Amino acid sequence: MKKLISIAAAGVAIASAGAMAQTAPVAKPTEVMTSFDPQNVGSILNEIGAVWQAQQANGQTFIAANANGEINFLLVPAACKGENSSKCVGLSMVAIFEGNANPQTVTAFNYRYAFASAGLDPSGAAYIKRYEISDYGMARGNLATSILVFVEQAKMLQSELSTARRTVALEGQADDLSARALNRGVLTQIAGVADHAPSALDAHEIGLDMTAEQIKFFIENKSAPRNKIENLRK
Repeated sequence: MKKLISIAAAGVAIASAGAMAQTAPVAKPTEVMTSFDPQNVGSILNEIGAVWQAQQANGQTFIAANANGEINFLLVPAACKGENSSKCVGLSMVAIFEGNANPQTVTAFNYRYAFASAGLDPSGAAYIKRYEISDYGMARGNLATSILVFVEQAKMLQSELSTARRTVALEGQADDLSARALNRGVLTQIAGVADHAPSALDAHEIGLDMTAEQIKFFIENKSAPRNKIENLRK
């Protein structure tokens, strides 16, 4: 499991001309993956030392994973072209943090880090998410590095949430996390195009919209793995 930490540093390093060659996070890093099916993603997780298990909930296949015994996160295949959630070319990464998260901390985190997006649920839980696209394939090394960086950013968010003072109340925040995805589904049915395959761009846009719905579902589903916010500044 310690391998995950050491690889992360290599994965996010940018090698300048003449610098030492960067260590690949996985074997065959340039080999192209054609989908984000659990088997393909699972092989990457095995090599970077994460513990994972493919699960199903509400008809959705997802991977529950843990990095170094520290960060629980979810990988959800999206934009699937095959039956039974197969041939998926989109992948949502989500880590959820229970507790009364400080909204100012979440906002500040988003200003500083562009790789992933942090958000706040009306329940007080915070989350961080990222969406990957692989319409024409993705190198194994790219996905491995992306997961490693995501885990590192999740750890950073957890740390900032744990040390932040709660100074802003959550009252008045609208429960609209998944409204856009639900509205899209209704409009699709009204238009009578539900049975037509969406374009590649539309499929990913739907995948991004559904990420919000998935986050809401996982937050409400108490069996989904999550992390704790420890208030170190009580």
